[in-house]
Amino acid sequence: MRPARPFRFPGIDEDIARLSRLLRLALRAADWSPPARPAALNLACGRADETGLLVETLAPAAGPLFLLGIDLRGPEIQEARSRWLPACRPGQELDFRAGDASRVDRMRQLPPFDFIFIRHQNFWHDPEVWTRLYRHAVDALKPDGLLAITSYFDREHELASACLRQLGTAPAADLPHPHSRPLNDAPGKSVDRRLALFRQAS
Repeated sequence: MRPARPFRFPGIDEDIARLSRLLRLALRAADWSPPARPAALNLACGRADETGLLVETLAPAAGPLFLLGIDLRGPEIQEARSRWLPACRPGQELDFRAGDASRVDRMRQLPPFDFIFIRHQNFWHDPEVWTRLYRHAVDALKPDGLLAITSYFDREHELASACLRQLGTAPAADLPHPHSRPLNDAPGKSVDRRLALFRQAS
């Protein structure tokens, strides 16, 4: 799925290509395949730059799907809409909403989800808010669904993973990203440095 407008910053195309390869490896490691019509949720999605790779991964051969992105920041949501809605194919329903991603429990009209994605989770910044976000995300997951996170640095990834385990999930895959792009303005951080998948514990 190609975006209807270019990404805002240089290097994003390459980041997305690397993330796509990493996600596919993780899904194989977890032995998980999407259902015929997957429902996916992208929480705290910002500009939702990863939308194209999610559509291609979850709905191969341009199959049907429902994909919802939620973020507090209205301008980023507008950018996501302008980039991805015109690129949507028949049978594929994409939606981007400005809202509190930590309170999806209040959005009663939402379906249960097969796949939930949280890119560059920010547990380190506010553990209380992110714990609430994770709790409601786990509750929104179908029994056989997967929740994915990526992280900028190892310590935050470990804390977020521990939190998710305490909330009743079990790790399905956890992959380091050997080719993640270092952030020049944030020493020790890199783009999608780690990716982990979780499923509800049996």
